[in-house]
Amino acid sequence: MSPDAEEGLGDPIRVLFVDDEERLVEFAARYLEKLREAFVVDTATSAADALDRLDREGTPDCIVSDYRMPGIDGLEFLEAVREDHPDVPFVLSTGKGSEEVASEAISAGVTDYLRKDTGTDQYAVLANRIENAVAQRRTEQALAERERRLAARRDELATLDRINAVIEGIIGDLVAAATREEIERTVCERLAASELYGFAWIAERDASGDLAVRTGAGIDDTDLEGSGVTADGGAVTRPAERALETGRVEVLDAAPESVGEEPPAPDGHADRSVAAIPLTHENLVYGVLAVYAARQNAFSERERTGFAVLGRVAGFAINATQNVQLLLSDTAVALEIRVTDGPAFATSLTERLDCQYRLDGVVPGADGTVLQYVAVEGVTPERVLERAEESELVTEARPVTEREAGGVFELAVTDSPVSTLNEVGSTVREYTAEDGEAQVVAEIAADADVRTVIDAFERAYPDSELLSKRTVELPLRTEGTFRQALDERLTRKQRSALRAAYFAGYYDWPRGSTAEQVASSMGITSPTLHNHLRKAQRELARTFLEDDPDT
Repeated sequence: MSPDAEEGLGDPIRVLFVDDEERLVEFAARYLEKLREAFVVDTATSAADALDRLDREGTPDCIVSDYRMPGIDGLEFLEAVREDHPDVPFVLSTGKGSEEVASEAISAGVTDYLRKDTGTDQYAVLANRIENAVAQRRTEQALAERERRLAARRDELATLDRINAVIEGIIGDLVAAATREEIERTVCERLAASELYGFAWIAERDASGDLAVRTGAGIDDTDLEGSGVTADGGAVTRPAERALETGRVEVLDAAPESVGEEPPAPDGHADRSVAAIPLTHENLVYGVLAVYAARQNAFSERERTGFAVLGRVAGFAINATQNVQLLLSDTAVALEIRVTDGPAFATSLTERLDCQYRLDGVVPGADGTVLQYVAVEGVTPERVLERAEESELVTEARPVTEREAGGVFELAVTDSPVSTLNEVGSTVREYTAEDGEAQVVAEIAADADVRTVIDAFERAYPDSELLSKRTVELPLRTEGTFRQALDERLTRKQRSALRAAYFAGYYDWPRGSTAEQVASSMGITSPTLHNHLRKAQRELARTFLEDDPDT
């Protein structure tokens, strides 16, 4: 017996006892309740009265009825009960044994058949029959409910498998997408083509702050244009607005109790639920994906988890394609931004120490930090290091070169305008600070959304301001231009030392030649060779790491 069934056996048992002898039914009710504490016995002196009670009070756990009654007899009463209550246990009792009555009762769906007798022993037998009949019914109900839940669970798991297959297929397709438009079109078309979802669209905020649809699938353009996708707080965009605000998957159910009088979908699609998924990468939000489904209980927790992954992968893919376009394109958009937020180390340093700050290079560090190599002028190195030690944003600091009023420093920082801009898909070209104010020049892909980048940056630095936006030409970097730039920087002796060391296997492991052997072959001393190699290697690194060959 299932745990649910066993638990149900301890519940009260409501019994309806029907007999035309009024004194008998009252006595039987009291005696049965005395025999079983769980029994609650109601009585009726006619079948008509019993049927009225069933209509008013609902179905009891068991019905006990005499066979011989005026008007409607026990068999007719049984047939009437079975029309509306086919499963309720029904015990029929009669004063005389009759095979014909028993056969008719069985045909009519009687649960048990009991011969009426004199004395009280018959009530103990009747109590057992009632108890057994109710226990069997409750067990059957519990098993049926358990099977229903298992079937629902199987259906849910099967649906989740199909959902995961769709999402995994989309993620696989995103790898080959070359542009943001292709990524967004792939996501919407694949979702709309599945049997699980009706249609989908992707939108982003325009310059006025409204949601503007970029692409959609599974819905006519006229329906999409008239869907009310604006920032007016309408039911269509409510989940999308929340998703952009919270950064989480938001769901609006089509059930009337959850959406009031307003449908969650465009006209003609009000029977659908909607899930809104933000498309994100790091701190950058590229828009919101809205997916509509007509399934009951659509968008379970597991389904939402899968869509959250899809939103992050799509955001990553969009960011990656824009970075590739920035590398391959001959133009970019340069953004000049002013930062006056005190928490930025550069602004606080220059404000307190009255110095100048310039970023020379950035390298990823350990434990999520970023190594910044900065030149500081107008203050002693000791005061720079003291200020760095006081700052919560700097975990480590050391001087690279020191002068009386400045130097170059290596700073391990946990956060800065530079790292924030890198996270949102831009490349920082200049970062300087003076008098508590920083100036940043960053480049983004020509087709990137400037508003999205600035919004993400302003969330981290609210007191920042976009000063200018302009299209710039990017220098053409090829193998030939790289070789030419390096060749122009190397002296003849440096070039000869570098080539001799390379072809002699000096850079192999294990080394094919020692420094002494290479120097001897060139007719120079070992220290002279090391001096030429060190300068040549520096020029090689400078040419590779610096964007402008003339820097």
